[in-house]
Formats: sequence, structure tokens, C-alpha cells
Amino acid sequence: MAIPATQVVSLPLIPGLDIEDPNTAAGKIWSDTLALLRDQEGYQRSFYGRHVESPNLLQFLVDWDSVDAHLKFTTQTYYETMVKNLTSILDSPVNIIHTNFSPHPPSPAVSSPVTEVVALYFPSTISDSEKSSFEENIQKFQKICEDHAEGYKGFASGWVVEELEHGEIEGKARVYHCLLGWESVEAHLAFRETQEFQDNIYLMRPSSRKAAKAHHVNLKEV
Repeated sequence: MAIPATQVVSLPLIPGLDIEDPNTAAGKIWSDTLALLRDQEGYQRSFYGRHVESPNLLQFLVDWDSVDAHLKFTTQTYYETMVKNLTSILDSPVNIIHTNFSPHPPSPAVSSPVTEVVALYFPSTISDSEKSSFEENIQKFQKICEDHAEGYKGFASGWVVEELEHGEIEGKARVYHCLLGWESVEAHLAFRETQEFQDNIYLMRPSSRKAAKAHHVNLKEV
């Protein structure tokens, strides 16, 4: 049985481009890209939005029936043209990965006013028992958010399918993604100051975790 997957990518836009306006050259390229995606077999839904901390980075999440459904799209003759056009509005190459979020689709985290996107990096040698223990801790932290975080809206998480490189990890890394929905960035930052957060953040920081990245994004559904 096919496992649903979410394509996760941050697109580094050339500074100053307005992709939100389809009447601009960059906006037409972006709207054409979205229209083509919507026509693909196995496409479910997608969300995009600029990073709050780095507005030239565009977060793009695409839900597919499976990783294979997305990969099939990449073999189509028109895919190369789409990539060429999209590359013309990007400042640097991108790395596309897939995550098996639970729940799928990863709502309401991505439908919230603000989504916190967290990537946690582990050595590729992480054992199954270590992964299971960490997943249990993630569920405990999710419950803490539900019970104590004002402005908290939802949670989705899962392992990235691909092994990735990270400068602080020798060899390949396994990555765990978390999406947390918030009423606002301020709501998230306020929760970080609470005793409940301070007492339980260790659940997100096991000894096997070697690096982490996080940002906020205002997502909207295509």
C-alpha cells in the first residue's frame, strides 16, 4: 500500500521578486508551476509561504499519494521546462526532500496563521529503538503543547525519507520534521518562556540529536 508523502522544499527567491502577483514575470512562472502541479496524477494539495525570518525563502509543501507519484511527475517531458522556468527566479539550487508526516495531511498545523517548521538531525546510525523512544517523546511534547500552550493550533511530524548531509554530522543524517501550528509567532515565543516548556523541551533534545533548524512561515493553500 502506498504511503502518502509530503514534498518539502525551501525555494531561495531572487530578492525583490513578487511571485504573489501573477501579472509580474516571476508571478506568472509561479502560478504556471502551481497550475501544472495541480494537474498531476497523485497530487493532493499544496501550501506555500515566505519564511518570517528570511522573506526571500519560500516554503513549499506538496502532499502526494506517495513518493513514487511525485517521482513519476519528474519523468514527464514538461517537467524539465517547468524546472528551467522556476530556476530563473531562484537565487541558488534547491534540495527537495519527502517527509512521511503523521497525521497526513499535516493539518491543522499547516492551516494555522503561523507554522513553526523544525528539522532535527540525527546520525544515520540511529537505531530503531532510539527512533521509537524519540517518537514517544515527541508525542509527550505534543500533549504538553495541547495542555499548556496558549495559541497552539496543531502538530504533525515524521521522518524524512531521504538521508541528508549536514556539516555537523559525519556521513549522512536522518532527519525528523515537526510542524507546529500557532496563532502567531508571539504565541510560540511566549510559550517558550513558560515553565512547562522549560521543563519538557528535553523531550525534543535527546542525546542522539546532533543539530536542529527551525523557522516560522505564513502558509496559504494553493
